[in-house]
Amino acid sequence: MRSVLVLISLTFFSVATYAQTPVKLCDLLQNPEKYRDQTVNVRATFRYGFEWQQLYCLDCLDKGRAWLSLPNDMDDESKRIFKKMPKGAGIVNVTVVGVLHFGSSYGHLNGYRYELIAQEIRDVVVIQKGSKDPATESTAEPQWACGGATPK
Repeated sequence: MRSVLVLISLTFFSVATYAQTPVKLCDLLQNPEKYRDQTVNVRATFRYGFEWQQLYCLDCLDKGRAWLSLPNDMDDESKRIFKKMPKGAGIVNVTVVGVLHFGSSYGHLNGYRYELIAQEIRDVVVIQKGSKDPATESTAEPQWACGGATPK
């Protein structure tokens, strides 16, 4: 009986994580109160470097900056995927399952209006490795970033 309960619990928790309905990042940022403290599944672009980062979509850059928190207790597969991302700096498209917070300041120097605390990351597609000059970034992002012509 106990093993059946453990199996049911494990099944419930694994389904609860993967069964999230995908939400567009712009929908989250335009209606944050609808998603406050809820687990969401979001596909967005993650740009990062030394002491800065941003989870974004080109369609809603004016809605405020979103910080992506990557806690140590993510599942092993998410940690493995994260380690394969470009070291130090880059731009990637990523699917994040996590919890949205807003109403305070988040991230480095409290410079972010929103925070998405990741539980899982997956489906990483590299757009750019390392930091590049703004001209190079401005050609890659409109093509392949979230909200671009043909996002990866």
